[in-house]
Amino acid sequence: MKPYADNNTKADLHEIALLQTKTISTALATRAIAPLQLPEDNQDNETDALLVQAQRINQMAAQLEAMILEFKTTASKLQEKGKPYKSICEYLPISVPWVIQKQDRSFIFTMQKVDIFKAERQAAQLAQQLRQHSKIKEERSH
Repeated sequence: MKPYADNNTKADLHEIALLQTKTISTALATRAIAPLQLPEDNQDNETDALLVQAQRINQMAAQLEAMILEFKTTASKLQEKGKPYKSICEYLPISVPWVIQKQDRSFIFTMQKVDIFKAERQAAQLAQQLRQHSKIKEERSH
């Protein structure tokens, strides 16, 4: 999601919201609370204001997720320097708030999981792929 700027058009904001909509599962959408119906004359202005607020919440959530990952990196470095049997930090499931606008322009306020161990899984997967590639290359050379 690109950061909100005053020069964004309503079409840009709506396009961003539609992209967010595609990330939510049908199951979650069916559990959402029906949106409050605003009077017709203010509905477009209020919806636009909600869209801007949703963007700000999502931007702050992304920043919070980045800070959480930085915290984990720092804790891991500190752990490596400390005693191996003593854990410096325990990691439980973490989520950040997230707002999605559906195609009917209603909103869903939900949580998005923060995948703390994604980098480690990706590194392990890459290492495995490199080992396999190296093994295949070695077999071909014999």
